[in-house]
Amino acid sequence: MIGEGATIRGVVGAITWSYYTAARIEGYTVTRARDGAWTLSATVVVADAFKLAQRPLQFVAPHQKGKWTWPITDLELGNSGGVRHVRATLGPPIE
Repeated sequence: MIGEGATIRGVVGAITWSYYTAARIEGYTVTRARDGAWTLSATVVVADAFKLAQRPLQFVAPHQKGKWTWPITDLELGNSGGVRHVRATLGPPIE
């Protein structure tokens, strides 16, 4: 996976609840801080408020060899200038 202090940037991703898509993401950054904490910052394209209120949620990011998946431990949605954003604290990646 990625080391401490590293960043993953991507174009598409999703926040899922069970097998449902709670939100579609375009443009995301996942960062692993030096203390090992994972965070997500992303732009939300489509969201389902009911599904985003459910737990547990996961962030899923596809890549060339499959996908990365992180459990979401804390989720914060915002709106700035008509653009919806999400910031989340993530647990360690699910292998």
